Amino acid sequence: MMNKKKILTFISAVVLSASLWAQVPNKMSFQTVVRNNLGKLVSNKTIGVRLSILQTTSTGTAVYVETHSKTSNVNGLLTLEVGTGTVSTGTFATINWSQGPYFLKTEMDVNGGTNYSISGVTEFVSVPYAKMADNANSVKSLSNGANVGDMNYWNGTTWVPLNKGVQGQTLTFCDGKPTWAIGGICPGTISALNCSSAINNGTLTATKVANNATSVVTYTAGNAGPYSGQVVTSTGVSGLTATLQAGNFTNGSGSLTYTISGTPSTSGTATFALNIGGKTCVLLITVNQLGSYGPNITDVDGNTYKTVFIGTQQWMADNLKTAKYNDGTGIPNVPNDIQWSNLTTGAWSYYNNDAVNNAKYGKLYNWYAVSLSTNGNKNVCPTGWHVPTDAEWTILTDYLGGLNVAGGKMKEVGTTSWISPNVDATNTSLFTGLPGGYRDYVGYYKQIGNNGVWWSTTDFSESTAWYRILNSSSGNANRDLPFKKDGLAVRCLRD
Repeated sequence: MMNKKKILTFISAVVLSASLWAQVPNKMSFQTVVRNNLGKLVSNKTIGVRLSILQTTSTGTAVYVETHSKTSNVNGLLTLEVGTGTVSTGTFATINWSQGPYFLKTEMDVNGGTNYSISGVTEFVSVPYAKMADNANSVKSLSNGANVGDMNYWNGTTWVPLNKGVQGQTLTFCDGKPTWAIGGICPGTISALNCSSAINNGTLTATKVANNATSVVTYTAGNAGPYSGQVVTSTGVSGLTATLQAGNFTNGSGSLTYTISGTPSTSGTATFALNIGGKTCVLLITVNQLGSYGPNITDVDGNTYKTVFIGTQQWMADNLKTAKYNDGTGIPNVPNDIQWSNLTTGAWSYYNNDAVNNAKYGKLYNWYAVSLSTNGNKNVCPTGWHVPTDAEWTILTDYLGGLNVAGGKMKEVGTTSWISPNVDATNTSLFTGLPGGYRDYVGYYKQIGNNGVWWSTTDFSESTAWYRILNSSSGNANRDLPFKKDGLAVRCLRD
């Protein structure tokens, strides 16, 4: 291990170390770690090197150019002296360092020839030999690690591992320590990252794929340096990632836009631990419950119903109980089986003709009562609401993941109302589907506790129309064709 009091300032392809002479040096030592196009160390191989000292800018005039042919050591380390190579342009000893800034451009041919490609350009800061000595005070020295390509640097207290670079990076002094950087440019920094004032766009809903969701996080005192892209995984609510594309900080205040993707596992607060530009903060984004309650509504009979927002729709969360159309016209109650089976006009009944069932399950209506084409263009739902079409039911079930899974998200949980096992019931939509059964076309009552069945206004034939059915033994929301004479429950949808 090197004596800590001896100074060796090292930086791959971009940093020089001069002897600490009182006068301007006639040469400066230069070291670089050489990697091939796969990012692997090039060990024990002759390397062609061209060094150019540029004046004023990183693309300025070359006041001095020299070439070298040197062999790297077992760790890929190449050591040479600027000012001692084969001179192509200028005189090293006559460079007027006070007329800077000056930049060192490094070009290499790992095959030992003169087919050079640029590997880095870096600025001499102040007088090169003096400033490099300043950096050395904080870094001290470099040592080999345990494996080929590993390096450690001494920070004045302990040896610190230096992460391996990748193709296109050069080892650069940034804030007093060696850092792998693209093109020798130090990573960007900021003074503050402001998660608490983040602007979240789009809506995140439990179990639904995030769509066009972003979060804009502001920062202050950017140094115009680059930052890498990053993907941050959520905690609290799992299943989400916040993705930031690589870019450059603004010189001053600016913002970073994270794209939020994935499928949140549940409702709650998704937490993202952001770390960029040397600063950290915790980004919080609310994940909504799949359904959320809206204001109650009242029908013409004075019955009150809960409502729920599901996606872009607002549904009643209770079955319809009215005995009138919303213009006040009565709908006949037909308890007699024979009369029921002969109807081609609107009618309703209680399940088993028992009014006790109305409070929980609502009334059962034949299709003629809900169709505008058969009820005289009347509306059985409260004003501003209507019986859904088959297509509108499909919007609901598609939003809930499709017919094969939507039923579980629509059914009331447990077996208080549903017959066991009430498969997959979660009611995450808050639709709270109940198993009110139905009345068939000859007047028989069936399947209370086992099936929940609701009309659409879309007919299929002279005698059938589309409906949706939930079942205790399945998480499906099935679509089928009952007879129009059947008595089913009704859920209203907001216009």
